[in-house]
Amino acid sequence: MKLVFIIGDAAVGKMTVGQELMKTTDLRLFHNHMTIEPVIEIFGRYDGKTIAEMRDLIFKNFAASENYGMIFTLMMDFDMSEEWEYLEHIKKIFEPYGTEFYYVELIAP
Repeated sequence: MKLVFIIGDAAVGKMTVGQELMKTTDLRLFHNHMTIEPVIEIFGRYDGKTIAEMRDLIFKNFAASENYGMIFTLMMDFDMSEEWEYLEHIKKIFEPYGTEFYYVELIAP
């Protein structure tokens, strides 16, 4: 299995690049708004705990599946240790399945 992290600031094109990459590979796209927006709609506010739990469930079930791989988009502050810890947390879910990890940073002026 392959897991591609597409990282970048807001509105840099993470989802668009992920959608195009999905068209040319067997990778499935899981962009960050797929969990953020429904939680905001349901709860009326951002609820980080619920978003994290939803993502973990999706990651665990996907990692155990027969799918080829996933593209996951996220914003990340490279100076915050918590952000790096979150990436490691995701990797730990996928590692038992022999996953290969790739990192793409998008930058725009």
